[in-house]
Amino acid sequence: MWRRDAEIFLVSVVILYLELILIRWIGTEIRIFAFLGNLILVVCFFGVGLGCYRASQSAELARMGLTLLVLVFLVSNPFHVSWLDLNLVTFLLSGFEDTPMWHHIAEWSGLHVGGALVIVGVLLYFMASAFVPVGQMLGRAFQEHPRTIRAYSLNIAGSLAGVWLFNTLSWVSTPPALWFGVCALLLLPLAAGRNRRELFAVLAVGVASLLARDERPGAGKAIWSPYHRLTLSPFIAEEGTNRVEQGHVLEVSGAFYQHLLNLSEPFLRSHPAVFDLEQVHHSAYNLPFAFKYPIHRMLIVGAGAGNNAAAALRHEAEQVDCVEIDPKIYELGRQFHPERPYDSPRVRMILNDARAVFKTASGPYDVIWFGWLDSVILGSTFNNLRQDNYVYTRESIREAKRLLAPDGLIILSFASERRWIADRLFGLLREEYGHDPLAYQVVDIPRKCGGGGNLTLVCGRTPVTAESVRDRSAWDFVQAHRSHFSGMTRPTTDDWPYLYLERARIPKLHLLVSATILGTVLLARRRVFGLKQALDWHFFALGAAFLLLEVQTVSRATLLFGMTWVVNAIVISAV
Repeated sequence: MWRRDAEIFLVSVVILYLELILIRWIGTEIRIFAFLGNLILVVCFFGVGLGCYRASQSAELARMGLTLLVLVFLVSNPFHVSWLDLNLVTFLLSGFEDTPMWHHIAEWSGLHVGGALVIVGVLLYFMASAFVPVGQMLGRAFQEHPRTIRAYSLNIAGSLAGVWLFNTLSWVSTPPALWFGVCALLLLPLAAGRNRRELFAVLAVGVASLLARDERPGAGKAIWSPYHRLTLSPFIAEEGTNRVEQGHVLEVSGAFYQHLLNLSEPFLRSHPAVFDLEQVHHSAYNLPFAFKYPIHRMLIVGAGAGNNAAAALRHEAEQVDCVEIDPKIYELGRQFHPERPYDSPRVRMILNDARAVFKTASGPYDVIWFGWLDSVILGSTFNNLRQDNYVYTRESIREAKRLLAPDGLIILSFASERRWIADRLFGLLREEYGHDPLAYQVVDIPRKCGGGGNLTLVCGRTPVTAESVRDRSAWDFVQAHRSHFSGMTRPTTDDWPYLYLERARIPKLHLLVSATILGTVLLARRRVFGLKQALDWHFFALGAAFLLLEVQTVSRATLLFGMTWVVNAIVISAV
């Protein structure tokens, strides 16, 4: 019985550990999967369930290893073949007006969407197939175990061990190559107790770990934080033939995230042929400070690598509290930002979710700056919320207002991909403060000068007017770039926090992918999977209810405690 105990525990570890690898890794490498919520989770569990259904047949771990090897080869594209770049799928599926994606907006085409869905279907097939053999082993071990409750308890213990093994590796910023390498080691005792052919699974997953080494031509070294794949490379400011290294470019999961810029006056004045000081003065990092002076206490949420904090220090803020959820982004900013803002004794760093900080911080603050919190990926494994969803709700704005001094200001910066998103944010501030916020959009300032920032909203308990601005030229510039919104887009609330949905509906992308999966399963259930029984509606209802309860539990927990990786790990364990 002890051998059967060990098998159940180890198989359970492998299932949950490998499932989290695929969710994290594929959602990063092919960003469309990050926007599809718990799709990979459902597909992986489908493979496990199918394996349990076919427990009477011999499990082939070698087949699992080969499937994983092919999947990793397709996703990692180790030879960097252009036509094999599966990120094209993200672009082809980004054209739906109800699914805004960062820097991916394609013209809608039925042919392109159909082709992309086929590729998604193929990848999901490989994911499900990889879990069938371990599902067969688990099902057979359950059938042969003499004590059912003991077997199920070991299954739960192994699942918890798999969850925390992966989260520990993520916490210490290990790369995917190590994740797959550990998976190969976990498979070794399972394969060793069977015939020699099954050892091929260990070899195949070991080779897959080499393919997942994450080396891209021309890209900086990848750093895997608990949330993102980060790459840092030098940023060169140019004007004609004049060039100067100004800082670094930070990318998150293959998408531009932030420049780490040196905007200090001594540096800019030492390169007059490269920088336009007036543009720098009106940039996204400097212009907001025209609305409030002096600043005794300031709270920056979404502080990133330190540009906002550096700007606050340049404008003589006495105390700057910075909130950043990703410890590695903070660490990169502390080490590589040219102005070194995080070394200042006037800056206090808080590594937490912005909404959680709103609930626990003590004011008053003269300024609360929402610094481009718009997320690049989703923040939770088991729901369809992005990391920033609960930050931009009616209740969140109210909590921020509670922390403001009587004459304090909220400054909200956002890279709005859709006008209705900007309109929603405008309406949220107007609803809370009872008057229109000051809204302006600047897009014609180059990155080397700080950029325009797209959208900025400024609001306090009294309207911002020319009399409240100390720099008349700044006010004239803002008026020239003033934006007007109706504020009639449905507001986001803690009960409906979907910032990136214009109206309450299921996005077309989710409907199409779900229909594709269901259609494929129904067509192939006899021919491919060998399922001959009629659908059991009792278990269908149980499964649907469980998934609904699970998603709701995760959503509520992240609202209460923040959408950090620790909270997610604890909630996954509890579920």
